[in-house]
Amino acid sequence: MSNHNDATLELQKLQSEVMQQLEIIADDITAGRLGADEGAARAKALIATSEQQRVAMFNAAISASQRQRRRGWLFASMVVIAIAMVVVGLLLARIGTA
Repeated sequence: MSNHNDATLELQKLQSEVMQQLEIIADDITAGRLGADEGAARAKALIATSEQQRVAMFNAAISASQRQRRRGWLFASMVVIAIAMVVVGLLLARIGTA
């Protein structure tokens, strides 16, 4: 659960940083410190970079979830095998005393 919260916080942080940077670009264009074409190019580059980061975060979260699921299945399998071994042991003990 904490992995999900961490991923959510990281995504929110990324989105906040992108919005702040886009606001700075818009302010620079408005103030005449940056041309519209150059500002648009910077904004597009910023959005493309943030999209790549978002996809990387998403893929990392999926991988972590898959690892956790595999561990869960492995643990469940181990429990089933352990129970089966106990039952077989009890049956063999009963057969041996019969």
